Amino acid sequence: MNDHATVVRVERHEPGAGKRDEVAGVLKSAAEAARDAKGCYGAQVATSDREPTQVVLIERWESPEAMESFHSRPEFTSLERTLDDKPTVEVFQTA
Repeated sequence: MNDHATVVRVERHEPGAGKRDEVAGVLKSAAEAARDAKGCYGAQVATSDREPTQVVLIERWESPEAMESFHSRPEFTSLERTLDDKPTVEVFQTA
């Protein structure tokens, strides 16, 4: 097992008017579930200084397989379905 994450996943949401706290709450639940998943080195919800309207979920994973396994689990997909917006997702892998 690696001693550091080889995959970082960044999921950016643009909540509608009055939905910021709701979206942040759902993403915090997703982050908590991710932290308990095998192969997750950490997950948190953040805001951007460049895009203050965005709410961002950042996750660090041992491998692409660990990340994909979590993201196909019902505890994640059911949380994501509660959100109205379609996030922008970017995945980074170590070089």
